[in-house]
Amino acid sequence: PFGGDDSIEAIKKPVVRKVTLTRALEHYVSRTGPLANHVTRIELTAELDPFARDSISHLSRLESEIRKLLPDSVQAGTDIHVTGSTASIRDLKSVTDRDQIRIDVLVVVVVFLILVVLLRRPAICAYLMVTVLFSYLVALGATYLFFWSIDTGTFAGLDWKVPMFLFTILIAVGEDYNIFLMTRIEEEQERFGPVQGVIHALSKTGRIISSCGIIMAGTFASLTAGSLRGMCQLGFALAFGVLLDTFVIRPILVPAYLVLLNTGRFGPLGPLLGAIPSKPTEPESKSVS
Repeated sequence: PFGGDDSIEAIKKPVVRKVTLTRALEHYVSRTGPLANHVTRIELTAELDPFARDSISHLSRLESEIRKLLPDSVQAGTDIHVTGSTASIRDLKSVTDRDQIRIDVLVVVVVFLILVVLLRRPAICAYLMVTVLFSYLVALGATYLFFWSIDTGTFAGLDWKVPMFLFTILIAVGEDYNIFLMTRIEEEQERFGPVQGVIHALSKTGRIISSCGIIMAGTFASLTAGSLRGMCQLGFALAFGVLLDTFVIRPILVPAYLVLLNTGRFGPLGPLLGAIPSKPTEPESKSVS
């Protein structure tokens, strides 16, 4: 065989080199078909996170620079196509940006209709939606400030996926807590009245909602242990939003509004906003001996 024969080795090396070169050319330059020798592949590996906003911006600049480097004679008839993780994410981001408004509107409308069907009090349901939207905006702003404060030099903004996923998940989680609390409030109001019913319901559901919120916030916070920047931002935002729902929205804003509403603080607008009229108390009967 080819053993240690030096003459065979001298013949084999050029052949292997030629075969390797041919395979390389076939990988990077089209060799067959109508576009033979007219398609070139360029492979680049960036040092950035392929899913980060910076990578998407860098890819767009890279496309522009590659086109500028082409000779004037071929620029007019040359198409540049980019593939890979970052290119796929950029395409997904473009589609998501176009659908973001539609998604937000549909989520709000569908959740509001579900609340109305369950609670049958449209004005109260509208206020509950406002509280969840408030927690979303606060969580989004707090996340931006937090990550900007720890990286003021190179912070380029939140990952594009954070607002979309935060909006849908936080509204779903927040309204679950709202439904649980409001259902108990209605039960207690039938027994103790519009105001005392709120207080009793809050005292009986506080520990349950707080425990659920802490567990869920801890679960979301585990996302911050990852190496992807977008995942860390989403985990922080979800954990912050759930804690805000658990310890501010549910125990303060919702009960406070119901108490103010049912004590006549909104005047003639009270019934329109969902106030429950107080039941007249029957006079106590006195026994005559």
